[in-house]
Amino acid sequence: MQSYMDDFIDLEGWMKFNESSDATTLYYVEFWNFEPGSNTNGRVKWPEYHNLNNPNDVKDFTVEKFINGNEWLPKFNVPYSGGLVR
Repeated sequence: MQSYMDDFIDLEGWMKFNESSDATTLYYVEFWNFEPGSNTNGRVKWPEYHNLNNPNDVKDFTVEKFINGNEWLPKFNVPYSGGLVR
């Protein structure tokens, strides 16, 4: 979500970790990524791949909501945005 994706990103957007990786169990979403590797024309053709454009559809996947990041990330002093950045 809203990430810079360099040109080393595979056009399919996905690479198996190992032969036992089961892509049928994934829910794969992209949202407002940018730059060379963000072109979704060659992405996988799985039923659970989605290129979403409505911020309301992804708000539950933000750092704040999905991993409760606002509760524990500040103590590590790493830069992050809890919600959507634009």
